Amino acid sequence: MSATMDRRPLRIVKVGGSLLDWPDLPMTLGQWLAAQPPADNVLLAGGGALADVIRQADATHRLGEPTAHQLCVELLGVTARLLHSLLAERAARTTFAELVETRRANRLPNYLVLDPCAFLTHQEPAAAGNPLPHTWDVTSDSIAARIAEVLAADELVLLKSREPPQDSSLAALAADGYVDRYFPVAASGFRGKVRMVNLRAFSKA
Repeated sequence: MSATMDRRPLRIVKVGGSLLDWPDLPMTLGQWLAAQPPADNVLLAGGGALADVIRQADATHRLGEPTAHQLCVELLGVTARLLHSLLAERAARTTFAELVETRRANRLPNYLVLDPCAFLTHQEPAAAGNPLPHTWDVTSDSIAARIAEVLAADELVLLKSREPPQDSSLAALAADGYVDRYFPVAASGFRGKVRMVNLRAFSKA
């Protein structure tokens, strides 16, 4: 049997920035991952309050959306390192190129934290599908969807700090602010399963 046939499903997990300062995040995230069906898990950290600093600086100094977007992209490298540190020895940190090569060789560990900076700067604009616009409509929600699309992942999970609104259509989620405004477009190119999870509620289950 070929390595491709033996390959486990691929799950992209966006860890919301609102969770990064939560004391229970390392333990609860590990418990949640252990409770999921077997898959290779690629974790992407959101920007959270750090991205809000860039947003405020843009509003104050009129940096322009392309400049602010690039600063937030670079910030995701910082939050990737933060998430990796919080998970200690349970996850390795990787770049997109390393991830593709490791998956091609079927050597992917169970948990990886992705630093998306090089992918978003150099590889994403040339990848098949619609490239992400450099505007405030795009946050790590849409970035996770784009990564899931390019990797042809089996599942995309957005871990959040609250329950989604009752109307869980992507348009309604975007209108509510539960996901970013571009997410319905970004997710339209992804053929796998999309889930939204309130991780804080999982810790109380």
